[in-house]
Amino acid sequence: MAKASVIIPVYNAEGTIRKCIQSVLANDYVDLEVIVVDDNSIDGTRDIVEHIKDDRIRLIVNEKKAGPAFSRNRGIKESRGSIILFLDADSYIEQNWVKIHIRLHSDILADIVGGAIAGIYKTVFGKCDGFCNWWTSIPYSRDRYLKKLHIPTNNMSIKREVFDKIGYLNEALQSGEDAEFCYRALRNGIRIFFKCDLVAFHYEKDSFLGFLKHQEKWGAQAVKMRKAMNMNYSYLIPNSRLIVHLYILPLTFLLTTLVIFKWIRYNRSVILYSPIIFIGKMRHAIAIKNTLD
Repeated sequence: MAKASVIIPVYNAEGTIRKCIQSVLANDYVDLEVIVVDDNSIDGTRDIVEHIKDDRIRLIVNEKKAGPAFSRNRGIKESRGSIILFLDADSYIEQNWVKIHIRLHSDILADIVGGAIAGIYKTVFGKCDGFCNWWTSIPYSRDRYLKKLHIPTNNMSIKREVFDKIGYLNEALQSGEDAEFCYRALRNGIRIFFKCDLVAFHYEKDSFLGFLKHQEKWGAQAVKMRKAMNMNYSYLIPNSRLIVHLYILPLTFLLTTLVIFKWIRYNRSVILYSPIIFIGKMRHAIAIKNTLD
């Protein structure tokens, strides 16, 4: 039986971290360790983790805020498992989550396994946040080997030897490090498998401002991630500062259409939310423009 190391990077997640950790500890898998890497939180996150009494938990605290990629990499280096599993601090999973991930590594020809993400939300903005976030990991869509694009680090498992072959997550990226990592893996012949009914549950951004800031964050990293590294769809990002001003509306329309196209087969209600998705993707496109200005 392979030893499993679940790595949870966390920053200011006092509202969700307890449920996240408890859902992992409730898993019916024996050889398990849980490594929580606190990115120098300034709320009550650390106290909550320290008061969960279980020998399987290890808490590591960064000296200063360094970002999720740094925290995941630190967790990998501190871990002892042959299979590394990533889970976000604002997510939770079911009792068989670890077991299914481990079994899939034995049953299929893949070194990286990803599952679906189901959004938990209370508002239409949270619903739209989920549509925009998880169009590459739609629950109960279809199982597949990846040929391009990515699966999110939230709900991902990786054989340790993958890091020996292609290195760790890119710490220069504050978001999108999962996309860059999967791109690098596919270029090096590493097989990635998506299991659509292996689901993690994620709390979405329920406020309108939170939704917009999430989209802005993605846009701000897009130039650095896709253009500079010549990743898939890098041609969508213009080279000229003049062109990018004329490009905002067409790019917004294209990004909105992509989200709707990916979801509509599995959740037709995405059409009803398209105006809000469009506004979010406009914020995404403007962030790309501002990065090039």
